[in-house]
Amino acid sequence: MRTERRRFFESMMLAPNRSAILFLLWAAVAGIVALPGRHWSHHSLVILLVLIGCCLAGAGVWLAFGDRIAPWGLHVSTVITTLMISVAAAIGPSVHDDFAVLYVWTAVFAALYFPAIAASLQIAFAGIAYFVVLLVAHSSLRALVVSWTAIFGTATVLSIVVFGLVSLLRRTSREDPLTGLPNRRSWDERKDEELERARRNHTSLSLAVIDIDNFKAVNDRQGHPAGDRLLCRFADGWSETIRGSGDFVARLGGDEFGVLAPGSDDAGIQGVVERLRRVAPDGVTCTIGTATWDRVETAADMFRRADDKMYRSKRDWRTT
Repeated sequence: MRTERRRFFESMMLAPNRSAILFLLWAAVAGIVALPGRHWSHHSLVILLVLIGCCLAGAGVWLAFGDRIAPWGLHVSTVITTLMISVAAAIGPSVHDDFAVLYVWTAVFAALYFPAIAASLQIAFAGIAYFVVLLVAHSSLRALVVSWTAIFGTATVLSIVVFGLVSLLRRTSREDPLTGLPNRRSWDERKDEELERARRNHTSLSLAVIDIDNFKAVNDRQGHPAGDRLLCRFADGWSETIRGSGDFVARLGGDEFGVLAPGSDDAGIQGVVERLRRVAPDGVTCTIGTATWDRVETAADMFRRADDKMYRSKRDWRTT
């Protein structure tokens, strides 16, 4: 049960469409909680009830159609939410105490799920909206500065922290910690993307699977630190070799690496392989298997073909 709850929470946080439902529902709860104990005018009360209804309706829309809504819909939804918060803050008996803190939610949401520029624009828009609300409320200059700074100082600092943590997690989830190269997850995603691009543009695509020969012996004779240094030397050299070419190199695991060469045919990938072989330190060799897309197979099939070719070459090399 605990594992299921954890998976549900993780799936909720990883999917912005699902998180939007949670944010909207809680905004509706905040509006409902604010109803009793305040001296609301009839006009303000009607507006607040409409806003609560909009939050509930928005949550329903994301629940029913979230997976089919284009990514830009999330940005539009955040802008609309910011405007609703502004209206709620403007009609409340106390602008700062009632609803202005909800601006922090939109800032955190933007930092969690939007690229840096888009998140910055969303937060700036919220800051301008709250500034206008405070002006309309005829706040004194001191009250305006204090209220605005309290809300958007918090929102800005929290957004920076959240965005930094999210960026770190994204990078570590797609980057090999030893070599700094993309990891297997990044490789699989890029491989599928490049194949789809080749299919759409009717271009060539080749890949290579590389295995360092006798790597286990290096670890056994010289220790794992020496093996790690050898992997890093290869990774650095291969990164320099393909830099600016549009090719993509990743560490697939252990002493196995992969190279994607968009636009390369059989002859092209052999040229890439020769350049990669020249990077090898003295006395160290690699076994490399290649495959060029045959216009029919899947990305997984093409990789399997190169991998099989590499292992056949390694087996033949060991028997000679």
